[in-house]
This record gives sequence, C-alpha cells and structure tokens, in this order.
Amino acid sequence: MSQISRKELKSDEFVSGMDAAYEYFLQHRDRIIVVAVVVAVVAAAGYGVFAWRSARNRSAAALLAQGINTLHTPLLSSAAPGTSTFASTATRAAAAGKQFQAVIDQYGSTESGQLAKFYLGLAQVDENSPDAAKTLESAAASSSAAVSAAAKHALANLDIAAGKLPEAHALLLELTRQDSDLLPRSVALIELADLDRTYNPKEAAQYYRQLQADYPSTSIAQQAQQQLASLKP
Repeated sequence: MSQISRKELKSDEFVSGMDAAYEYFLQHRDRIIVVAVVVAVVAAAGYGVFAWRSARNRSAAALLAQGINTLHTPLLSSAAPGTSTFASTATRAAAAGKQFQAVIDQYGSTESGQLAKFYLGLAQVDENSPDAAKTLESAAASSSAAVSAAAKHALANLDIAAGKLPEAHALLLELTRQDSDLLPRSVALIELADLDRTYNPKEAAQYYRQLQADYPSTSIAQQAQQQLASLKP
C-alpha cells in the first residue's frame, strides 16, 4: 500500500474536506423551504403545517451545526488557552456522534437528518468504530443524491485504506457518472485516475486526458496534465 499512501484515509482531514456538505444544506435551505410551502399548499394542509415544517428544519439544522462544531473542536495539544478542547480524536468523535445521532432520531426525514447520518459515519471513522462502514452505507442509500455521493466517496476512501482497491475503483467509477455539489464529477474522475496509476497506468492516462478535454483551462485540468506527465510508461 506504500504506492497509495497519500490516498490513505486521514479522517480529520477528510471530515474537514466534507464541510461542503453542511454548506450545501445552508445554501439550499431556502429552496427546501419553498418546496415545503408548495407541498403544503397543494395538500391544503394550511399555514400551520408549513410553520411546523419550517421550525423543524431550523431546529434540525441547528442541532446538526452543533455536531459539526464539536467534530472540529481543537484537541488539547493544539488548542489556544481558554478554549474548549478534547483529549483525543476518539473522545471528540464520540461526543459529536451523540449529537449526530440526536439529529437522526429527531429529524431523520429532513435534509439535516440525512446529512447527520453521513457525518455520524465520519465520526465513527475517527473512533475507529466497526460501525462506520455500515453507517456510511446507510447514508449512501439516502434519497438525497448529494449525500449519497458523499457517503460513497467516504466508503471508497475506507476501501483504499483497507487495501480493497477493486471495491474503491467501482465506487469511484460510479461517482464519475454523477455531478453533485458535494462531490463534483471532476473530483471523482481525478481520484479514480490517481488510484488507477498504481496498477493500471494506461487506464489512468485515459482518465487524465478525459479531464483535460472535459474541463479545459481549469486547475483540475492542470493537475491532470501534471499527473499525466509524471506517469510512468
């Protein structure tokens, strides 16, 4: 696995990289509320239902934010004096996990509830919990395409860390067929190419060229060009 050490799962960095999940929810919260209004009107459920749903969404988002903040609380060794800390990654993840579970239990049907299941999986990765993969698989079955893609991406990283390269390849290949806010197609494609370069450089080269063709004049195209140039024949 030394050839793919840079791709091994670093849970703290990976969690940080997935902050886009919560940002996505916040950016689209107004749209979600508008949809709720339309449904309420069509169903003739009245303003009371809409107000209840809006309050429920806000409460779910607030509770999810608490969990995410906990997951990013500095550890004792790196915290500034006077700030709240945790002694270890595992204890921090356990505290955040309880908050994510509360979101799932109380607001599981909301967008925040679906995101909470994904974040719970990441917290369990930090705890080295055997339940992490199962939780992420459940999140991958989410009705939200964006949450599903993010969870499959996390599962691919777990497979890489475990040396399950064919399984990781299959997941990343599937993710190249979607293009969500949480996981752009270009990201999945370059990660697939980077994985393939360790054992199938010819296929990796094809993916790098595809990136340059599909995303010209972008930073990821430049990255693909550099990777292609360094690819051993």
